[in-house]
Formats: sequence, structure tokens, C-alpha cells
Amino acid sequence: MCIQQIKELIESNRGLATAQELASGIRTARVAAITRNQIVTIHAIEQDWSNGWRIILDADGKGPDENDTLLIERANDGKTRVVGNQKVARHLSFNGLGNLRNRTNGTLHVCASDQPASNYRVIVAPAGRVRIEDTKQEAALCG
Repeated sequence: MCIQQIKELIESNRGLATAQELASGIRTARVAAITRNQIVTIHAIEQDWSNGWRIILDADGKGPDENDTLLIERANDGKTRVVGNQKVARHLSFNGLGNLRNRTNGTLHVCASDQPASNYRVIVAPAGRVRIEDTKQEAALCG
């Protein structure tokens, strides 16, 4: 195996792991909202999904602030770039029924390291369903 192929394999595995962890975090936030019948928000650490995310009880429903209760934090090393479209650029909030509060779908792109493309996309439907797409796709957000 050549060194380039090994690098590509490592990047692919790192991207898949990031997508799976993010999807799991989103599912966890949704379950917490349903279980507690409260608004629960998952948001990017330092406004960058590449750094990881926090799941909080969103007491006032206005997004993350210092008065919210932290439920879970998952920090990343930032080596794998993750960006969200405008609808989920910084956070996603679920109501007590498990639906997205903004009632629209959103996509988080796990970006390729060397081009404006995403190898994996974590897609959240308005009803809260989460899925991962794993086909390489051009993504201007990754540029």
C-alpha cells in the first residue's frame, strides 16, 4: 500500500467516526427532550462543530446561554472539519415531542481535508430522524 492510500483510509475512518458520533449525539439530545418533555439543544463548542458539541437543557428556549444545564459534552480535536448549513450552523433544538423546533431539516457536512467536498453528511429531518449519507459530494461550505 502506498502512503497516500493509507492517508486516505485514515481520513475516511476519521470522517466516518466523526459522523457516527455526531449522529449519536443528536439522537441522544432528541431522546433527552422526549424523556424530560423539555427543550433540549445540542450546540457546537465555540460555535464550531469541528471542536465537538454540548447537549443542554435549554431552560428559556432561546439557545445556549450560561443559565442552561449541561447534560453531555463531547470534545473533538478539530482535525476533522464539520460545518452545518444555515439551519443547523450552530445548534439544533428539540421539543418535548422530539421534533426540531425550527420545523425544517438540516445537514452537517463532514468535510474532506483537501477539497470543497463532504465525504459524510449527517441529515436531520423536521421530525427529528437522523441519518448519515456516505457518498462524496461537492459542498461549498467545506471550501
